[in-house]
Amino acid sequence: MIVIALTGVRAKVLVMVMFTCSQCGTAVTLDLVETAYQPARRPPPRERHEDAPQLIPRGRFAIDPEPFSVMTFVPGIERMVSDEGPRRTILMNVDDLIAVEPHPDPGAMGFGCCGLDPHGPNLNCAGCGQGVAAEANDCGMPWHWVRLFPDAVLGAPPAPAPDTVRRRHDRRRGRR
Repeated sequence: MIVIALTGVRAKVLVMVMFTCSQCGTAVTLDLVETAYQPARRPPPRERHEDAPQLIPRGRFAIDPEPFSVMTFVPGIERMVSDEGPRRTILMNVDDLIAVEPHPDPGAMGFGCCGLDPHGPNLNCAGCGQGVAAEANDCGMPWHWVRLFPDAVLGAPPAPAPDTVRRRHDRRRGRR
């Protein structure tokens, strides 16, 4: 969907994107508009028991060009190590997710004392079970965020509904 936003004397074209599972095609997000990526900044003050603020506003997404670091448990040495994850993860607001389910073994995918502390994809596609995103919402996290993994989702502008498509010559003749 393409939306034209009028801001003062300038018009800005906003392309809305819906992300789908790369394995089965199930939509996993609502329509979103890209916003510029801003590296994590200092969060607003909050009480320890309060939920962390959302890093990305609702209805928006940003692409993080840097690798996403994930913690991985290494058998044999019995400790967690930081592993460089994929580049270009898609940061978004948790309220824009649809058709995702928690990983069937949340402990294996990272669980803090109060919420999720991701060690990999902890949200799966509801259609096929593929891990598509990591959500972080533990009390120790400065921000609440969701990252879609670029190899697990496809992003394309959604097709307009057939009754909303008009051709220029149809409008002049009064037809839809």
